[in-house]
Amino acid sequence: MRKPYKRKVICWRRAVFFMLFICLTSFHYPMDFLVIHIGKPYESVVRDSTFPVLRKTAIYPSEPPHPSSTWISTPVIFTFDDKQHGFTLPATKFGAIGWSDFKAITLTTSPMLETLLFDQLIVVLDQLQNQLKNAGWILWSADRNPWVKTATEADKRALQAELFDHVMVTVLLVPHRYSLALNVKCYARCDERDPKTAKYLIDVSVGADYFSE
Repeated sequence: MRKPYKRKVICWRRAVFFMLFICLTSFHYPMDFLVIHIGKPYESVVRDSTFPVLRKTAIYPSEPPHPSSTWISTPVIFTFDDKQHGFTLPATKFGAIGWSDFKAITLTTSPMLETLLFDQLIVVLDQLQNQLKNAGWILWSADRNPWVKTATEADKRALQAELFDHVMVTVLLVPHRYSLALNVKCYARCDERDPKTAKYLIDVSVGADYFSE
């Protein structure tokens, strides 16, 4: 009579441990959001974001004191909350916001948490370029400043070879409102010139449009 009881206890314990394992391995801390656009007031960024803007901002000791810069070193998701030209970047832990007159004037960040191998870079780059195209960002100069080409295997090989020697920079505009510099670069083990080991990074810098006439 005791063997069926023992089997039930063992099965019950296994079920409990299994559920505990699922709970522990499925739990994730909530990701912070930083909701911003160029020209957005400091108080509005603080109000709309879950990222601790107040605690992470350097205050310039003027009279009255005013925000100077906000630094990001923990994972956060940037949302550029322009109603027509907005976009959301993948999580990153790199970034800085510059302030003037209590308004955001610059944003520098990256759509990644760490440097990536080339094939992984292409996935992020394609998603980012498509998102910006769909949001209405246009090239500053299509002849001198094209979108980064990744459509074919030949395009990818040419890009990888180029990145060993140069940073690829694409400047995008929302005319008379915003400018965005998309910088794609080889960042680690580049001197080896080995496509299998080199690591890459994308930088995104946003500010006012000083390019349009």
